[in-house]
Amino acid sequence: MSQPFDLRTQIGPMPAGSRERNRQRFHQGWWRSFVLCEPAGPHPVRPGESVCSMLDNGTASGHNLIDAAAHAAAASTLAVRGRESGGKIDERRLYNNLLSSQPLVFNFFGRLKQDLVLATQLVRALVPDVEEVTDVLFEFAPAGWIDNSAFDVALVVRARGQKGLLGLECKFTEPFSPTPYWKAAYGDIARASGAFAAAIETCASPRFNQLFRNQLIAEHLVLTGEYSFRMTGLFCHHDDAAATGTGAAFRELLQDGTSFYVITFARFLEAVQRLPLTWEQREWSMTLWARYCALALSAAAYRACADV
Repeated sequence: MSQPFDLRTQIGPMPAGSRERNRQRFHQGWWRSFVLCEPAGPHPVRPGESVCSMLDNGTASGHNLIDAAAHAAAASTLAVRGRESGGKIDERRLYNNLLSSQPLVFNFFGRLKQDLVLATQLVRALVPDVEEVTDVLFEFAPAGWIDNSAFDVALVVRARGQKGLLGLECKFTEPFSPTPYWKAAYGDIARASGAFAAAIETCASPRFNQLFRNQLIAEHLVLTGEYSFRMTGLFCHHDDAAATGTGAAFRELLQDGTSFYVITFARFLEAVQRLPLTWEQREWSMTLWARYCALALSAAAYRACADV
């Protein structure tokens, strides 16, 4: 005789957290269970416990990355990181943590690295000043950069016959780092660039520190002549009011706020869907929507578990 179906056990354990984060975590647990058909993986810091949003052996299954393009981009980035920077990517998070922004970056942007025509069409829809995308880089910072900050994804672009960089910080449910990192070199680059309208102390405060340090990377690349212009921004969930609010507030701290973009998952996917896509490309965009945005798909399961 078959055992009764236990939905809560099937989804897996839910650690304590904010309502918003738990809703996203539950959706990833639903995805893991009913789309990937994988058991819940081990808790990253508590031996013997499991978590609904973790895979058990994602390195072997590869299920945290949604297509071959994401896998190829991750593999090539890991190879470069291993040689040049000692590895800024946590492979456990990349391959096993469904709630992490690390796999998300490759899932959204890996296909753009593989298909620069698609990348150009999409970025031109999001940032009209861009004429062409010539490369897509992950976990990008200049060689020998002064700290461990890096753009999660940076697109090498051309506009008006010049080479530029569009560097993005990517968030899913992770908050911005609250640590106010500071080095004297930060102030030197900030003053030399003239990029900031507000006091440097304000720009480097805990709320903005991560975006501030990313901005310094872009300013440094222009100051050294490697790029003729820079654009920066934040890529985050459209329902993440804290992230979008921080991005909008940081934009106001810049002399040229029009060069800082807050691009949401919804805006990205809406722009993609308007393009003349192949069936495979449309499936990719719909898979992104289902995994990261379509909470309605797991809503009945969420309500049922809440009622238990």
